[in-house]
Amino acid sequence: MEKEEILKFIDDALFELSLNIHEEFGGIYQDIPERYRSVLILTSKYKTLYVKDLSDLLHISPSSVSQLLSKMEKECYIIRELDPGKRRQTFVKLGVEGKKVLERMTETRNKISSKYLIKLSYEDLVSFHQVALKIKKIVESEREAAE
Repeated sequence: MEKEEILKFIDDALFELSLNIHEEFGGIYQDIPERYRSVLILTSKYKTLYVKDLSDLLHISPSSVSQLLSKMEKECYIIRELDPGKRRQTFVKLGVEGKKVLERMTETRNKISSKYLIKLSYEDLVSFHQVALKIKKIVESEREAAE
């Protein structure tokens, strides 16, 4: 089998896997809008974010992000704070409800992953882990090079 063919099969498999897990995960959290979940995950990943950064990461306009964050702030999912060093910049941090939801989302994600990964042999898990780390490093270095 040619390398291009293998890449196509891997791409298809990853896409299908991603869709299936997204469907399973999203079905559990229907009461929380998907954009809220994205904001919570990104805020957790970056600890604190500027509103502008969130706009870039979500690929939506700053005004749309501000509207979204206003709703989320009213529901205590996030907190917005002025950066004391850059008074015109606003940080986004997890609020009380956001922390609770993110914790539940993490537990759910771990349960879903474990449900499927546990069926692999130990050797397959070790190989999968090694390949996943390699891919993660490649993606991170490519993203850094693009900045």
